[in-house]
Amino acid sequence: KQRLRWTMGWDETSLKHGRAFTQRGKLNCRDRCGLVWTFIVRWFMTLLTVGAVWIGLPLSVFFPLKVAVWGRLITRLGQTCFFAGCGPWLLATLEACFQVRHRGRQSAIQIFFVFLVASPFGFASFFLFNLAQQTVSFFKICTGRVEGWEVTARGPAEAIGWANIREDSGDVIVEPDSDDGELAASDMDETGSSSE
Repeated sequence: KQRLRWTMGWDETSLKHGRAFTQRGKLNCRDRCGLVWTFIVRWFMTLLTVGAVWIGLPLSVFFPLKVAVWGRLITRLGQTCFFAGCGPWLLATLEACFQVRHRGRQSAIQIFFVFLVASPFGFASFFLFNLAQQTVSFFKICTGRVEGWEVTARGPAEAIGWANIREDSGDVIVEPDSDDGELAASDMDETGSSSE
């Protein structure tokens, strides 16, 4: 339900402010391109993915990706895109494998899930989930079934920067809630500072 609210908030923001991205104002060209890419282009990328995956893939089952059927250029581009898509799958799985050494059994279990989610089937499933959210979002917005402005209200941003207090360079500060196992317990004493 939260993800649907986020999607609806993005869509409401895009529909309400989409024209302002290209109108005169204080934004420079780079900022305008970033806003258009973030808010508007995602709809076109969704349509492109529908065409490429959910129309192109079934077509390639009935009309195999061979030079005699599609020609040399389309066949080579299709093969290149397939192998290029396998690259992130392989790299994500290898990265999960390399994390086992210092994270232990938790990462060994994560290898399976990274392999599954980063696979073409995982991407397709995730895309279907997002497409369903997008469809429901548009349906609710277009039929007026939105109860209010779905964009999450935020307070003023806190300043991000360097701490005013000087830290000793030899101390290692450990936050137990955020420690992901990179610091071995044997290297730390009770105070949370390094024994080295």
